[in-house]
Amino acid sequence: MNLLVTGGTGFIGTHLVKALAVEHNIHVLLPPDLDVILPNNVHSIVFFDNISELNNYIIKNEIEGIVHLATLFIAQHQPENIKDLILSNVFLGTALLEAVEGSKVKWFLNTGTIWQNYRPNCRRYHPTNLYAATKQAFIDMAAYYVETTRLKFVTLKLSDTFGDGDTRRKLFTILKEASMTGETIQMSPGEQYLDILHIQDIISGFMHLIQLLNDNKKLDAEYVLAARQRYTLKEVVTLFEKVSDKKLTINWGGRPYRKREIMQPWKKGKLLPDWQASLSLEEGIALYLKKSK
Repeated sequence: MNLLVTGGTGFIGTHLVKALAVEHNIHVLLPPDLDVILPNNVHSIVFFDNISELNNYIIKNEIEGIVHLATLFIAQHQPENIKDLILSNVFLGTALLEAVEGSKVKWFLNTGTIWQNYRPNCRRYHPTNLYAATKQAFIDMAAYYVETTRLKFVTLKLSDTFGDGDTRRKLFTILKEASMTGETIQMSPGEQYLDILHIQDIISGFMHLIQLLNDNKKLDAEYVLAARQRYTLKEVVTLFEKVSDKKLTINWGGRPYRKREIMQPWKKGKLLPDWQASLSLEEGIALYLKKSK
């Protein structure tokens, strides 16, 4: 099957492209001026705002499905970030949907975030931050294309992710560095609950949903991937210390909670059917430390 992937050079995208390329013909959408080496069997197209060229590419290469991973994440935006947030999280996806016209594309798998749902016990949309608002804005834009075409559009919402190859300044990267340097980490009070999935489970979720889409199964508009169990930040650090066998120096309360900190992750999302995380958080941490040596 011919698939187009955006964000294929990011943390999740790199792993997903590798997994998909085993059975599918993969094309990766790249931004201008990105110096990256793709696997030999993966094709690429550079996109800025050339929607007509993208449409021609999609038609010529008989693309049948699109996996949209590309995003710009900013937890607390500044005024100068607004344009880039909209271009990355709203314009790009909308341009892709416009470029599907006249093609063989049957489905579009969008990547969302549970940050679109700030209130844990409410099904309605309540954005945690402007990043989450732009993710929802794209879904609202997509509604037009869903209404006017036969395209199947499904959003898979994610929470926190980690694993080997992750270069982002995220929790486990910081914990691992501190375990080697002995530096003190300034943390919030640490009572917020986290829903964290290892990249292995993230990829299995995407692969499962792609198979459901290819099988033309009847699907809802959105699903979530969730960990086996949620832990407070303090409990996550304790698990990391146990698995790594290293005591970390943490200054709990050394920094305040973020504005609109998610203290309880969203509880009302519909889980992806016939899928569950294969790794416990402890097993995921062990695998992360083993593969990132």
